[in-house]
Amino acid sequence: MDESGKFAAVYAGLNKAQKEAVDAVYGPVLVIAGPGTGKTQLLSARVAQILKVTDALPQNILCLTFTENGAMNMRERLTQFIGPHAYDVAIGTYHAFGSTIISRYPEYFTELRLERPIDELGKHQILESILDNVEYSSPLKQLRYHIGDLINTISEVKRGLLTADDLRTIASSNLATIEAVSSDISDTLAPYAKRLPSKLDIAAPLFESIHAILSKVKVASGMKYPAFATLAATELELALAAAEDAGKTTPLTSWKNNWLTKDENNQYILGGTLESHRMTALADVLEEYQTRLASDGLYDFDDMILRAVTVLQQNDALRYSVQEQYQFILLDEFQDTNAAQLKLVELLTENPVHEGKPNVLAVGDDDQAIYAFQGAEASNMLDYFRLYQDVKVISLEENYRSLPEILDAAANVAAQIESRLHTHFENVEKTLVAKTVATEAVKLERKSFTSVIAERTAVADRITELIKNGVTPSEIAVLAPKHKYLEPLVPYLQSRNVPVSYEKRENVLDTLVVRQVLTMSKLVLALHKGSLAGADSLWPEVLSYDFWDFSTADIWNISWQASDTRTPWSKLLLESAEFKHAALLILTLASKVETETLEYMLDALIGTNDVQTHDRSLPSVRSPLRAYYFEQSGDTVLYETVTQLTVLRTRLREHQVGEGRMLGLADLLEFVAAYESAGSRC
Repeated sequence: MDESGKFAAVYAGLNKAQKEAVDAVYGPVLVIAGPGTGKTQLLSARVAQILKVTDALPQNILCLTFTENGAMNMRERLTQFIGPHAYDVAIGTYHAFGSTIISRYPEYFTELRLERPIDELGKHQILESILDNVEYSSPLKQLRYHIGDLINTISEVKRGLLTADDLRTIASSNLATIEAVSSDISDTLAPYAKRLPSKLDIAAPLFESIHAILSKVKVASGMKYPAFATLAATELELALAAAEDAGKTTPLTSWKNNWLTKDENNQYILGGTLESHRMTALADVLEEYQTRLASDGLYDFDDMILRAVTVLQQNDALRYSVQEQYQFILLDEFQDTNAAQLKLVELLTENPVHEGKPNVLAVGDDDQAIYAFQGAEASNMLDYFRLYQDVKVISLEENYRSLPEILDAAANVAAQIESRLHTHFENVEKTLVAKTVATEAVKLERKSFTSVIAERTAVADRITELIKNGVTPSEIAVLAPKHKYLEPLVPYLQSRNVPVSYEKRENVLDTLVVRQVLTMSKLVLALHKGSLAGADSLWPEVLSYDFWDFSTADIWNISWQASDTRTPWSKLLLESAEFKHAALLILTLASKVETETLEYMLDALIGTNDVQTHDRSLPSVRSPLRAYYFEQSGDTVLYETVTQLTVLRTRLREHQVGEGRMLGLADLLEFVAAYESAGSRC
């Protein structure tokens, strides 16, 4: 069957709501798509439909998603419908699209020197340097021990389209608000400074007075985010309503805990002073961080979108040219968009000729936005609806993945979300209906345990029971929100001989063979530097590795001899027939640290090649590591080790690109030490 026949067959199999979304090629469309409702099929079919019913070319269609894997899946699906033309459709992530704009229109970015992306270690080192130089009185000084948190905060600021000046403006406005209202709040609550009233009929009028005080604050126009007083007043209004419904003051107490604090006179005032000073300090750090990036020709991935947004805002000609290029836009996983990405979408679609009705479709599930993935804001789906005119809202309710029991349980959980997107639209429901029929009875259970040990034991026992009853292990899955809940379960399963396939991004620096190679490298470097004490502290560990096959008793004898005679380990090992080949290998490599490449040194430590020692009795030696692990596990461990070391070398080159010199063993160890100090994964 050719591509057109495949598309016709797929189109015929679409349900009513899916067809409606596929057919509505003109104007803005918002599709509320729960899990398993076929949104990937819908997006691919819509692209094919656009090419079928319009005169648009594949190059006029833009599809944006959040992961490279998502983009790849969409292109593979589309290839089945339109063949090779799928590779002419622009499909990619928001960051990749920002990079495309910069590379395609370099004349608009002449002030930039974006040579290479900065890695996590580079961010850590720059920010560590900045924090080292700030005053000890700075409210951010303590973050030098939590730089990962600072990196995340800066990323969130950028994704929120905030600059250093914006942060200063917000902080200044917040402080002015606190100064303006705190005296009146203190006066209002002065009779209750020791204890606020617990009776609602007394507390409610007090908080209503505070609401009136906050509502009178003049709000400056043009602010990117709601004013401090507005936020406080809005939340207090909700708390007052909740307190009235509940008939008690608990919601008001919660608001007080979040928004009020005590001054030096033990009186209530509006809180936020310390946070505002932190925001001002953050602005200074962000400004210096961006200056350092620019001076070194570096950029982080958030800058890709921010630069594109800034230039599109400032250049009408470029914006109109890009809009002419991409006449049809599809947005996947829209619930995950942040403010910067939403602004990019707005700039791609904001053209007077559209009259507020651009050809754009967004697909998302607001119920999945609770994870706040990458600065996402669930309200962006509602903002999308308000951004355009006559938006067609379509809800996909037929689920092709789960059984009714699963959907019912999920619906009960989702019903607890206070503000769900579909409630903002008339005649739009979001009740998923299972299209999958169970072949046997489905049983959902909720169990609680007295301890994590009891929980892990019960899970492992249940899995063991299922396997004994004939269930294939690959049909059993254990899910958890974080790896820290899964990792402790693995030993319980292994003790019951349950085969485990655990998908997790492994930290290369934690793997056994890599740790062994790195420790051997430290020993080589210590001997090169003439640090006999350092070498003596490392020799026992290196010699204890299984691939040498040395006797534990013999290693201890060397240790006692070194201690009794105050002789360096290296000398004693060279004089020992049993240990001489190990000593010659390490000492020979120590003499080559300055002259040999990193690749040569690692190959020698692994045992890929012989090392010429020029010793009469042992003119060449080879590390037994490679042969040992090949005999133990075949190619598996060796392949994994080579891959892991390749990852290390690649990260090192990326980190030190531009230095224009040969990388050596010392560079690798410095890089690893920096990664471990930063608490980063490699």
